[in-house]
Amino acid sequence: MNHLALIGPPDAVASRIGAIQGVYRIGKGDVAGVAVSFDPGDERRRQNLLAWFERGAEPGATLLVDDWKYCSESDPGLADTVRWIAARVWNVRVIVTARSVDELPERMPLRIEVLDFLALHGLRRFTKALAWKGRWWKVPVGVGADGRPVVAELTHFADGKWRTGSHLSVTTPDAFRSLVLGLMTTHSPKLFQAVFIDAHDSGVFEGLDQAPHVVAHHRHAARDPQGIAELLAAESERRLDVVGNTWTIFDHRGFDQVLPQLLVCVSGFADIGEPAFAAISADVGKSGMQLLLDGQSELTDLLVDDCAAPANLDEMARSLPLLMREEEPAPDFFALHEMPNRHAWRPRPVRLQYRAPVGVDEFGQPVEVDLKSKHLQDGMGPHGEIVAPDERRAEGVRAVVLGQMARHSPTELEVVLIDFHGNGVFAGIDGAPHVRHGIVDLLEDHEQRARTLAHNNFRTIWDYRAAGLVLPELLICVDGVHALLEERPEFREVLQTLATAGRTYGQHLLLSDTTPSEHGSYRLELTDEGWTRRIGRSVERFALPTDLNDVVWSLPVAMSSS
Repeated sequence: MNHLALIGPPDAVASRIGAIQGVYRIGKGDVAGVAVSFDPGDERRRQNLLAWFERGAEPGATLLVDDWKYCSESDPGLADTVRWIAARVWNVRVIVTARSVDELPERMPLRIEVLDFLALHGLRRFTKALAWKGRWWKVPVGVGADGRPVVAELTHFADGKWRTGSHLSVTTPDAFRSLVLGLMTTHSPKLFQAVFIDAHDSGVFEGLDQAPHVVAHHRHAARDPQGIAELLAAESERRLDVVGNTWTIFDHRGFDQVLPQLLVCVSGFADIGEPAFAAISADVGKSGMQLLLDGQSELTDLLVDDCAAPANLDEMARSLPLLMREEEPAPDFFALHEMPNRHAWRPRPVRLQYRAPVGVDEFGQPVEVDLKSKHLQDGMGPHGEIVAPDERRAEGVRAVVLGQMARHSPTELEVVLIDFHGNGVFAGIDGAPHVRHGIVDLLEDHEQRARTLAHNNFRTIWDYRAAGLVLPELLICVDGVHALLEERPEFREVLQTLATAGRTYGQHLLLSDTTPSEHGSYRLELTDEGWTRRIGRSVERFALPTDLNDVVWSLPVAMSSS
């Protein structure tokens, strides 16, 4: 019999199951129309039901495992049993339900039917903060004739080493719309934008054109294919100037990324013709412009398999783009850091060490500060600055320092606080166990670190740590740095030494004042439009956590008592 996996929320699944006769269900609660229903926690009855199906049950009976993730957690052996029934008992049917495709059991012969678009992407609901986490590699589109998911691969390795973008062809309108909406649902406009080109005015982009990702929508393009070609060529040249000499746009990306991927979506490609797109088809690896055509062409690298799109695609195409334009409130501190109301000192991969969010951008995505040196560990440091009026600088300082303290123990991070004006910028923070109190000779600390590394024959602090040895990073926070240098010019030597060689030995400056200094690799600045993070050419606006003023008094105390 045809075994089935239904992907979607409970109401959609219940509606679909309602028309099926002879259903014996394992699941939480009750569902109308089901002959028998057993709670997964009722082990005796559940096992009796499974044994009955293993013996053949009654011809035409259906075993329904409703919410596979929940049920399999209650019975670790459920997968093997249901897999055996599906493969060996010929006169019964197995149906499994799940909220997303990746929750389904492995190696089970199931035809997948996607009832909900968000479930195809592993989402139970859409919020920008939750959904816009995708990576630009692949996106699910629908379910193929074989009952398995169809996934569009957006990149490939042209020479086995350098990742480059793929030009795509899709031959069915629903798959075309599902792919575009899927990218919008899983990527913010900072990472992905789209240009819609319609040979006539077919309506294939209806609803989708309301999303914030869409930078242009050209209707009746078949009337002026040359004009379309010139517009695309100009955008390609602009992007190539920005990317410069890097191998591909994927190598260009980092904290100072200034270019999103640009998908050129073409409806009615056959009526516009290949010449309009030939100019950009060769530079996908560098410019980040990719083609999505509604017909096969020699310009494309990949033909997306025909597939059935989710049942509620049209409904989602109308509602999701509008939802994407709605503002979402800034999170509180622990929600931003994805911590359950406490600090989380645990080992992290090198890439994530000394990297922490300070707020969220207009798309609800974290805006981060990474103390690590760009040259040593692909960070954005080693040194930063906070530029704001006297009465507002404490906000930026708290966002940076508390975020680092929450993620790193005192054995990983030490902090020196220098408040020249005595304005209380560090009030609350100074109660954390990371803070070195008393007079700290920064040059002596620098020399001691240099001697420690040299004695053990290590070149940098990262080489030292890789050998399993412990030496914390030192974050030196100075507020009112300009006035400090005017009154104590000798401190300039200290700053210059740390600014020049600090990254080698794990010493980082965080300088705050009303105007910029000369030592910042990154800058948090309060402008008329709010807080911004500046790194090279990249300027990101962000909102601070809503409860920083409370956290600055509670979190250091909690860390000291842990």
